[in-house]
Amino acid sequence: MDEIDWRWLRSFVAVADAGGMQLAARRSGVSQPTLSRHVRQLEAALGVALFERSGRGIKLSVQGAGLLARAREVRAAVKAFERQAVGLSEEEAGSVRVTMTELFGEHFAPAWLAALRRDAPHISVDLVLDDTPVNLLLREAEIAVRMFSPQQLDLVVRRCGVQRMGFFATREYLERCGAPESTEALKRHELIGFDRLTDWIDAARSLGFEYTREDFVFRCDSLPMQVRAAQAGLGVAAIPRWIGERVGLRRVLPTVEVGVAPIVLAAHRDLHQNPRVTRVWRHLSAALRERFGAES
Repeated sequence: MDEIDWRWLRSFVAVADAGGMQLAARRSGVSQPTLSRHVRQLEAALGVALFERSGRGIKLSVQGAGLLARAREVRAAVKAFERQAVGLSEEEAGSVRVTMTELFGEHFAPAWLAALRRDAPHISVDLVLDDTPVNLLLREAEIAVRMFSPQQLDLVVRRCGVQRMGFFATREYLERCGAPESTEALKRHELIGFDRLTDWIDAARSLGFEYTREDFVFRCDSLPMQVRAAQAGLGVAAIPRWIGERVGLRRVLPTVEVGVAPIVLAAHRDLHQNPRVTRVWRHLSAALRERFGAES
């Protein structure tokens, strides 16, 4: 058997977990041709077909399914080795991978990155914008900004404030359609909401308001797109208050709060010992606490 390259195993697990090359490339940041080449090289080295290929895509073969659990164990062991090695490094210069939602990436990250660049020009940031939480244990990022408190024991977590949601629309829309004076009246307005996700509906239900997907005149699972739709005058959107105020929208039903989420920083304990990760952590924590207020 030929010697196996760790990268081949990593690509095999990425494709298997994603169920296809395209989604695996988007999640991993590795191009489709590279993923495909790694899988073929691993199959050649092992002498088995890991996937069954057809015109409709690929799926795990019996042999691939049998090897997947062990490949995940190898991936976890390699990532643990990498985390420990990075954590032991005493070099502050270098790069740190930070992940946050698309909305934070658009409205918070640019000013923070500029400030970090002025304060620590020897540190660069790789920014991962993803509304789906990445796996810090697998080093998909060193530091994460999240809207919930992670429960993994291996993570260092710091609460940096809260994000409050509210209803917003443009002045022109409210002049044209009138401002709703109650949540019941809001149902008769043109509402912007999610397509497949149920965040909006679930948050409203927790506050005693019943909405369905059909109540939305525009549906999209991208919160940044919902903000832009509200800015265009398409209707009323439930968005973070700091965003609505920042982009010049008008608050609708100002006494009604749609939901509150903690703003949390998280990093793996091993990486938190690294000087540059610690430097970025402290800088980002201070920026978040200054903007959103610490309640921890």
